[in-house]
Amino acid sequence: MARKRLKKNCVGMEEKENEPNFGDDDLLSQLPDSLIHRIFSFLPTIYFVRMSIVSRHWNRMWVSAPFIYLDDLREFNKKTRNRDKLLKFVSHSLRYRKLYKKVPETSITRFMFHTTYSFMGSASSRLKGWLNFVVQRNVKELDLKVHSDCVSPFILNASSLTVLKLSDLYLEDLSLSNFPCLKVLSFKNVTPVTQPLQNVISSCPVIEDLEVCGNWVDHVDFAVSKTLKYLSLSLVRFTRQWLESLISGLPLLERLALGNCCDAINISIHSHSLKSLYYYGPLNNISIQSHSLKVASITVLAEFTDGASDVEGTFITPNLVCLRLVCGAKPVISFEAPKLLEADLRFRKDNSMHPNDGIVRFLSNLNSVKKMVLCICEKDIIFSENIRSTCAPPLPNLKHLKVKIKDVHNELRKSEIMDSIFWCAPSVETPEIEESRDS
Repeated sequence: MARKRLKKNCVGMEEKENEPNFGDDDLLSQLPDSLIHRIFSFLPTIYFVRMSIVSRHWNRMWVSAPFIYLDDLREFNKKTRNRDKLLKFVSHSLRYRKLYKKVPETSITRFMFHTTYSFMGSASSRLKGWLNFVVQRNVKELDLKVHSDCVSPFILNASSLTVLKLSDLYLEDLSLSNFPCLKVLSFKNVTPVTQPLQNVISSCPVIEDLEVCGNWVDHVDFAVSKTLKYLSLSLVRFTRQWLESLISGLPLLERLALGNCCDAINISIHSHSLKSLYYYGPLNNISIQSHSLKVASITVLAEFTDGASDVEGTFITPNLVCLRLVCGAKPVISFEAPKLLEADLRFRKDNSMHPNDGIVRFLSNLNSVKKMVLCICEKDIIFSENIRSTCAPPLPNLKHLKVKIKDVHNELRKSEIMDSIFWCAPSVETPEIEESRDS
């Protein structure tokens, strides 16, 4: 049997000479180039290169693509997946684009490079060369996730950038940053952060989306353009006064996400534009006043609650529609939310002996809710005759209820739980009860 001969294509990938050619009349090749580019923009560039063997039309299609997407977390090579192979592929790809005369100099609009490999020394120099290549071609979106010290001032003065996402990088010097068109900025595990971050943000007059995820970053203190709409802070430290001042100066802010910001145990947010709020971390007290807020998700870490009390707070949110709350079994939160329709409440197990009339008072704040998921301990959902005789049903308008019970011991208790549910929510139509393994 004759052996199949191998040849190498323009970027050094092996191809079989007798691979079938599907011809120029296949349906995919008849699509406009712009649509084909759009389809492959969601896949690593290596797959686009491999399609070059399909037909003559595809032979140079990848070279004219306005994006470069490199990701070694995907399948790069089944047998030899290593950094040298990746370096060779990327270098050949960029060199071929440069030599291909039909591609205009401004053809690269998006460059994304995600790798688990470390780029130091000579490899770092090569990465700088790649970035210089795309910056010279007025790249608009730059997304880097790589362990390297490659980002130098000439990269961060790319005035054409509208999107900049950096992860796992070491920044050299950002004192001369200039981003007149930048709308999206993301820093994840970038060091050092505090001063470079302030320099970058101050050079973004039209920024709309800012994400900072550090490794317990020191107290941040930056001012953001009033154009900001989306803000996400995770694993950073800041004062309550700084956050309040920041939010008050952002008239267009629509989405705020705070995660594990350990100094932010007391939060006060007043905003006329905020539509969604996400909080995850330690919390003692929270005060929210927003007429535009529609979605709120609050998760209070268990290790930061003491045995005497849980989170306290006030929500003045007349247009709130959806609420998710994860906390201990004794929240003291008042709600002014007459339009609230859906609630997902998850109360953690509490071993202390306390009356559950506090649960009734809390649920009565949510009397407009139509649909609810309630994760709670068995002892906290069974209400005594004394409570039933002295309190009004807290959820009179609830129609759909799913209760996830922890530690259901026997069928008799299940019957008591069902009785409590119908007292708590007399209008409920089809209550569901299931056992939960959540702690």
